This record gives sequence, structure tokens and C-alpha cells, in this order.
Amino acid sequence: MVVNYTPKEVVELIKIRGFANTEEASIYLGLSIHYVRRLAREKTLSSFKPNGKCIYFKTEDLDNFLLGNKRIDNKKISQKAAKYIFSNR
Repeated sequence: MVVNYTPKEVVELIKIRGFANTEEASIYLGLSIHYVRRLAREKTLSSFKPNGKCIYFKTEDLDNFLLGNKRIDNKKISQKAAKYIFSNR
């Protein structure tokens, strides 16, 4: 249980160990425990169930989930558009 720890301490613990349980992952991601379980069940978030009961998450998978849907800024969009327009002439 992570009841006696602050969120910052939980994040540090996860980074040291390299994995997190469902409750720790929910703190790390800033999501509810139920939503983290749902993401794992739907295979949106990679997870492990070594004995078929407890769910564990690797820190790399949690980080990849957080950074998975990158949004680019308007400047880069304009650059890509200009490159596309001028390369197809």
C-alpha cells in the first residue's frame, strides 16, 4: 500500500524499482485505479500479470503511454505543409 507515501515518493520508488503495481501506476499517471485497470484490460497500456492476479507495469511503458500522442506546434505544421506543397510541384 502506498497510503503512507506522498505522490513524489511513490514516483521515486517506481523509478528505482523499474515497475509499479496498479495503485502506484495510477498515482504515476494521475489517473484513477479503475481507469488504469481498464487501460490494461483493453491492452491500451502494456501490463504484466505474473500469477494471473496482480497487474504490474514497467516504467518505460508508463512513460510511453504518457508521451504517446504527441501534438506538434503550428510552426512545425506550417513547415511540413510548405515542404509538402513545394515538393509536389
